[in-house]
Amino acid sequence: VAIKKMKIQNELSEEGAATEIRVLRDNQNPNIVPYLDSYLVDAELWLVMQFMDGGSLFDVISAVYMEEGQIAAVCQQ
Repeated sequence: VAIKKMKIQNELSEEGAATEIRVLRDNQNPNIVPYLDSYLVDAELWLVMQFMDGGSLFDVISAVYMEEGQIAAVCQQ
């Protein structure tokens, strides 16, 4: 598993975290990393997701040169 830690500092970040949980929970797609669970630990929200061996899309496009159209095609999926 992978754990994404988000600091909850104010009401706006709390609302953003709740939105992210809903989006991850409600969108089942082979191109989206599966959400497993979440925990509130002190002032942090921990999102538990399936581990993605290749890294994030940002990691991929930072390491490999891709044309704008290629990035768009990957993001669209």
